[in-house]
This record gives sequence, structure tokens and C-alpha cells, in this order.
Amino acid sequence: MPIKLWLYNLGKEPKGKGLNYLLRKKWGEPPVLLSQAKPEYTSDVLEQYLVDNGYFQAVVTSEVKNKGSKKASLQYNAEPHHRYTIKKVTFITDSSNIGKSIAATAGESSLIVGKSYSLDSIKAERNRIHAILKEKGYYYFTPDYLIVQADSTENGKVDLYVKVKNTTPITALRPYKLHDVILYPDYSLENDSTATTGTPVNYKGIYVIDSAKRFKPFVFDKSVFLRPDSVYRLSSHDITLQRLINLGVFKFVKGQFRVVRDTSRHNFEMGNPNAPANPDGTIRDSSNRTYGNQVAYGDTTGRRRNDSTSSNRRDTTGRGFYNTYGNYYATSSSDTGYLDARFYLTPYQRRSLQTELRGTSKSNGFVGSQISVTAKNRNWLHAANLLEIGISGGLEWQTGNKSSGGSNSYSLGAEVAVTIPRFWTPFGLNLRTPYVPRTRISASYDLYSRSDLYNLNAYTVQLQYLWQRTPYLSHSFAPVAITYVLPTKTTPAYDSILANDPSQRAAISKQFILGGNYTITYNNQAPNRVHSFYASANLDVSGNIAGLIIPKSGDTTKNIFKNPFAQYERLTLEGRYYWQLGKGKQWINRLYMGYGIPYGNSITGISNSLPFVKQYFTGGSSSIRAFRARTLGPGSYHNPQVDSSSLLANEAGDIKLEFNSEVRLHIASVFNFAAFVDAGNIWLQREEPLKPGAQFKLKTFYKDIAVGAGVGLRIDASIVVVRFDLAFPLRVPYNPEGERWVLDDIKIGDPDWRKKNLILNIAIGYPF
Repeated sequence: MPIKLWLYNLGKEPKGKGLNYLLRKKWGEPPVLLSQAKPEYTSDVLEQYLVDNGYFQAVVTSEVKNKGSKKASLQYNAEPHHRYTIKKVTFITDSSNIGKSIAATAGESSLIVGKSYSLDSIKAERNRIHAILKEKGYYYFTPDYLIVQADSTENGKVDLYVKVKNTTPITALRPYKLHDVILYPDYSLENDSTATTGTPVNYKGIYVIDSAKRFKPFVFDKSVFLRPDSVYRLSSHDITLQRLINLGVFKFVKGQFRVVRDTSRHNFEMGNPNAPANPDGTIRDSSNRTYGNQVAYGDTTGRRRNDSTSSNRRDTTGRGFYNTYGNYYATSSSDTGYLDARFYLTPYQRRSLQTELRGTSKSNGFVGSQISVTAKNRNWLHAANLLEIGISGGLEWQTGNKSSGGSNSYSLGAEVAVTIPRFWTPFGLNLRTPYVPRTRISASYDLYSRSDLYNLNAYTVQLQYLWQRTPYLSHSFAPVAITYVLPTKTTPAYDSILANDPSQRAAISKQFILGGNYTITYNNQAPNRVHSFYASANLDVSGNIAGLIIPKSGDTTKNIFKNPFAQYERLTLEGRYYWQLGKGKQWINRLYMGYGIPYGNSITGISNSLPFVKQYFTGGSSSIRAFRARTLGPGSYHNPQVDSSSLLANEAGDIKLEFNSEVRLHIASVFNFAAFVDAGNIWLQREEPLKPGAQFKLKTFYKDIAVGAGVGLRIDASIVVVRFDLAFPLRVPYNPEGERWVLDDIKIGDPDWRKKNLILNIAIGYPF
């Protein structure tokens, strides 16, 4: 039904911002009149599209069909006839350097004999050759200097001839090397003159002019891939620009290349006498003639042939001449040109201070707030190092349902971290990618205090390497990750909790975690991509080397400084699939798997599993939303006292399996609706007598799967997403077998059922 047209017809031409304005300009839509249509133009467009795809004899006609007295439609009839295919592809080249370079690419041509003629393939071929030439020093060459001529007199087939246009200027036919590579790291429009006239410092062939001495010259050694006397390469140019931006200290980076006429001198100032005569960097022909472009059928420029150029035109430099095909012949090796490369870098403000205030609300009745302050120095030690010093503090208290136990708590934290924009290694590794590899060294302290129960101190030191190979693939490797957990001030109240649930002691056991971890992540999500994927794998190990060299202390554990250290291996995999079903409609599926193997100290000490901070948890706002956080599992085990007494909800496991499926729909403005199903559970690797049914068994694990479903409302304000998810269980794994599916027990109208089963999750951000 044409509702928008009806609304438009209800209104009159508006004179202001009233109801007529809303009907005509906002809500309504004017009718499309037949007189506005352009059938002849559309026919030409359709016909040209067919011609561009090999239907050289195509004919498209149009016809108006009336539908009653007020409506009409347009019908287009296309007769494509025969589609031409490629019979032969010939590269017309000569013995010049550029001719040899083009001829050498023939085997990789996108114009394939037997394939249908296509203008897109011709464009792709020109771009392919252009990209190859750009890697061989032809700085001024563009795809427009290539022509593909088509001979269609071959009885339904075409012969294609690839050549350089006759009118291609000398500068485009000449390869270039780098002469001077100059950086101005303190450049801005305000200090243009002072930033470009300082004293140059030569560091490994690169000239750095930094009168304010903001940066040490070695900062740019790993980021500049253009070097003096090397052939210009577009990839090196692009990598250099992106590396300089990704250093994180410059807000603007501008590159500029100029032809050098006299290579015996260095050109450090703007406006030097070596600057070319033309603004675009080209050299003007002394004859000052304007040459037309010779274009045959199939040339994408669409310009007509102009044969006004003269053959055997002399090069005014005296270094060579053009033959009758317009190809340039060099008479000596001096034909190679030289370029000065200049990079003008505008730095960010060096220091900044960031404050963040956060509020939390949990499903167990706790609310809280946290404040964190972070000071940053983007150019610590004048080496583009990022120094971060952060402190944080928070409080959490219970507002209702105090019978469920728990106590007020507070947390304090501090961290010092330095991120170095290169690999900090003894052998100077530098990957050839546009992304800056980084080394991050951090040390942190965290105090978590439950005033009526215990204090928990954690000290962490980590060395981490971060790098990317492609826009979608990133790596993180931490060869050193040391954590020391130290509990203090345990109270009699906590001892009473341990009497009912001894496994809680593992949550605050004193120990070292000595190890490393590696994470690889693939993420190709994009707003306009129909199918997107996210995949991540993490390997975390601890105590392997220490376990080999440190002897046992007595008959049980191996200790460092009289404290045991954890020993385990842990692998975590996560995959997500994002499917755009249409505008404002998305379907996401997620699979999460984690498997940990504790051994040595981790199974002979207090715990019989992974260290508590390395175990898996389930339930809550970003997991299985029909169950409260840390109350589900492991396996079919469930302690009913968690729901009604003072026991802490801290159920954890060594193995985790979880699947989520969610449909998201845009409603209006910033409001989005979601419907979801979650399934999964956690398990222990080893049998725990106090938790029957918690051990993972391959033959029966599927019986322990919990399932929940629900709906959600999301307020997406771009900078923040506030999420409300209401969920309820469909399958409860700790019920007796045969009674675990609870679909028949769903009673939305029953207040007792709602109180027990409806879980409201309030969170910031999407769950995945």
C-alpha cells in the first residue's frame, strides 16, 4: 500500500514547519510522474552495459504500458545477440625497460583467451600492470597511459592488443630512484618555516630535521621503508605512510615527492631550485605542445582518437627519442630519474589525562561504582614510547536480598605500562607490514577486599609482543607473564563458608603463575559486509620450564620463594558468524570452547584443577543469560545453598562449551530488539568427590547442557550501548534425568515462576 504517497496527498505545499511540512517533506513521498522518466537514456545505458560485457550487437528498446487512466509502467526489451569471447591477447612492447617490464607480466594477465570480453577485465588489466610498474620505480605512470585495442572482426571473437599510449609523457616512462628521504617531525602550518629549515641529522641514510628535538632519529628507522638510492616502490611508500601514522604520535602525515635534477646536492629546504617546473612534479616539454590521446575501442577513458602527434619526436633532454609507436628509448643508463621524498609530520600533544567513572549493577543484588585515572605520555624518552600510569578504585555494596549472603567490598589497582613501537629483541626483527609491531611491558598491583571475608592481593609483570600481518589478522605473544596471588586477613566468617564449600579455598590460594600465552585473532567485520567472521585462539601455559628445573619441596609441591607455582596448559577457541539479513537485521552465531589440563603442582596442592583466575565461568549477561553468573555447573552439579544462603556464587571449571544464537532487529531511532538462545556448561577435568556430576565425560557431557532463551532491548547511541536482556531457562542440567527440559513448566503469568526463573541482565555493550 502506498502509505507515503497517501500522506503526501493529504498535505498541501508547506509555508512553514507545521503539519503540511511533516506530511510533504518528512512522512510523505511525492508521486513519480511518467514525464520524469527517461526511457531513451535508460535504454542507452542498458545497451552500453551489454556492449561493455561483450554483446557488441545488443539492441535495447523501451515501451510504455498504460495501467488504467492514472498509472503506467515502462518495459525494456533487450536483445543481446551473440557474446564475443577473447581469441588472442597481444602485448605490443619494445626493448625499452618499461616495454620489457610490461611484457614480463603477460603470463599473469587478467585477459584470458576463451573468456568473455568484459570492460571490467580490461580495467583490471590496466590496474594490474600499473601496480607492477609502480613497484619498479615508475612513479608517474598511471593506468590511463595504457590502452587496450579490440579487433572485433573475428566472427564472434575479439583480438586484444595491450600497449602504452603514444602520448605518454617522458616522466611516466622513466623509472625513479630515491635521492634524499627527509622527515620533518615537528611540522605544523604555524611553524612551517622553522620546522623545515633546521639542521638535518643523518641516521642510516634518512635525514631528520627536528629543530625542537622532539624525537630521537632512531624512532623512524623501523617505519621508513624508502631508502636513498633504492628504486621507488609504491608498497614501500604506502607502508611508510601507514607506519608513521600508526606510531600513535602524529595526527597528520603528508608525503611529497619531487623530481631531482642535480643529484650532486642535497635539498633540505622548501622551494629549492631542484623543484620541477610543473606543480604536479612533471617536466614540461620545451616544445610546449599539447598532445592528444590515441584511444581505440575498449579504452576506458572514452576519449576519441587524435593522431596529431608526430612520429620520432625528439626528447629535449637529449637522452633518447620516441619511435613511431610513441615508446621511449633510452640511449644511456642515465635515463633513471631521482626523487626527493619529504614527509611532514604533525605531532599530537605529548601528555594527556583520562578519567573514567563506571557504575555496575549485578543480578545478585550488588551495585557499585569505580573511578580510574590514567596519565599518558605519547613520546616518553623522546622515542615515541607510550607511557601509561593508571590508578583505580571502586566500591560495591548490596542493596537488597541480603539473605542471599555476601559482603560489601572495595578494590584498588595501579598499573605502569610502556608500549614501544617496535619489537624489543636482540636481533632487530622488523616485519614488512603497514602495521607497527609493538612491545608492551607492564607491572600492576590489584587489591580486592571483601571486608567481612578476606583481602586478595595480586602482583603481575608481563612482557608482550603485538603485531598485525593483514587488516584482519592480529597476534599477541606474551613470553613472560608472571602473577603472584597473596591472600591476607581471612576471617572466621570465611572459614565457615569453607566448611560448607571447601572448593572456595582455591579462589584465594597463595601461588605463583609463571608462564606465557599466545593469541591469534581474525576479524573481518565491516558495516556493509553481508557475511562477517570473527575467530580467536588462545594458548596459555604455566610452570613448564620452572617445573623442569625446580626440585620438589618434600613429597608434594615445587616452590619458588617458599610458594607453590601453578602448572597447567589451557586452550581457548572462539568463533562468530555475522549474517546481515537486510537493512537493520542481523543474525549472529557464536561457538566458544575452552579446555584446560592442570598437572603437577595444580593437582597436588590445595586445588585439583586450574588456578581459580584461569578457570572458566558461565552464566551472566555475556554468557548463558538464563542463569545468574557463576551459579551454573560444573556439569550436573548444583549446590542449592547458593540460591538461599551465604555461600558465594563462584562455580568454575576446567572445560567450557557454549553456543549462542541471536537475531537483532532495528526498531526505530536508537532502539534495537533481540531474540536469543544460549546453551552450554562448564566441567571439571578431574573428579571432585564434593561435587558429584562435575567431571567431564565424553560419552555423557551432552546431558549436562543448559539451554536458555529470551528477548532484549538495546539502546545504541553509537558511543555507548545499554543492553537489557530478559531470559528464562529451557533446560536445567541439575534437575533429575528425564526432567531437565522445563518447557512444560513455563508459566509467564505465575509470579512465583517469574521470580524464580526470569533473569534480567543489564549490561553495557553487546554480548558478542
